Amino acid sequence: MRNFLAVILALVAGITASVGLVAWKLDGVINEPEPIQDILGSGEAADQLKSAVPDALGNMASESIDIAVVGDAVSAAVSRAVGEITSHGDFDQAWSESLEQTRVGWVESIDSLRAQMETGEPVAENSTDAQLQLRLDPVAEVGVSVIDDAVAQVPGSSGGLGLEPELRVDMATPPVSMLTAEQVVLAEELITLWPVVLVIAGIVLLMALLVASYGSRWIVWLISGLLTAISGVALKVGFAWMQNQVLDTAENTPQLSLARPFLRALQEWADPQLIVLMAIGFGCALLGILGGFIAANRQRTRY
Repeated sequence: MRNFLAVILALVAGITASVGLVAWKLDGVINEPEPIQDILGSGEAADQLKSAVPDALGNMASESIDIAVVGDAVSAAVSRAVGEITSHGDFDQAWSESLEQTRVGWVESIDSLRAQMETGEPVAENSTDAQLQLRLDPVAEVGVSVIDDAVAQVPGSSGGLGLEPELRVDMATPPVSMLTAEQVVLAEELITLWPVVLVIAGIVLLMALLVASYGSRWIVWLISGLLTAISGVALKVGFAWMQNQVLDTAENTPQLSLARPFLRALQEWADPQLIVLMAIGFGCALLGILGGFIAANRQRTRY
């Protein structure tokens, strides 16, 4: 009976430890400016994401061009200017500001939804208010400036295109089919409680070790370690499923060119974290297996 209870406690410890560790990392991304800058500000995938932004600006500019008035010369000037946006001296600073505005904007959306829920006002199940929206207004300001300067040099043009320096891109992340707006709000609240969750995991693990009979405590390490490793695998599979959902939603839309590098950048950040989680789990499981061999040898020695 004691060992059965120890196994149950080990299962709980493994799950809570996994939740606490994941929540710890996500809390940093959500509530601190540096992690999101590291994830989307540098690296191959981040560079691809930044390179895809000028195309979105170019599409916005192309829609405002009156071909009958200025002809192909303006189109050529816009295309040339779009290619120069990422090399502009103010682009990197504007990109950094855009990432911070994106993070803060998402947090504000979650806070607004939470206030709405606290007043008893229902949130529609298909609401996209909790999804991430890239707020690229600072980048758009740089792009509009570059485009207007290029267009102003075209003979016969009347100056800039008069574009509004606003660029918002809905990323459909997380998908509504995966998490509703209310569930995202609840998940964000849980994420902030990661210190409590980790403390609970430690207490439950200690209880499991104390409850297990002498010579069987290795079972606790084995079960809790396996649950932690399995949680890491499950999160990896869940993230892959979310990527497919987002890409399916963005298919045949202008967002697709931004969605692919955006999700890849997230994956490049998440994979090492999940590998560490799985390694911790397998390490605890191996410790349990080693303890099982030692306990078995001791038992054979006695008899």
